[in-house]
Amino acid sequence: MGIRDFIQYLKEHQDRLKKSTGLSEAEREETLREAETMVGMADAAIRELESVLANRRVNLPEEHAVRFAQDVFLYLKEEEEKVKEALREAASRDAAGS
Repeated sequence: MGIRDFIQYLKEHQDRLKKSTGLSEAEREETLREAETMVGMADAAIRELESVLANRRVNLPEEHAVRFAQDVFLYLKEEEEKVKEALREAASRDAAGS
């Protein structure tokens, strides 16, 4: 999955979240699983980029590019974490209301 795909999925998850009251339990669970997978993927990418930075042969322009990529993945991870948290809160509210 490329970063553009990741961003597209994040947008889809955010859109689903906006209408979370209309989501079925199955849709909510699927979105939550996808979000958890994406957070894991972003986390792995961040760790990989950190290992690249640990390589002492990285020159300054490369280091800047890697740090930029890390920041992008950190941002995307944080946004997807927000989706996960909101979905879990909605599921808790629904369970309490039942």
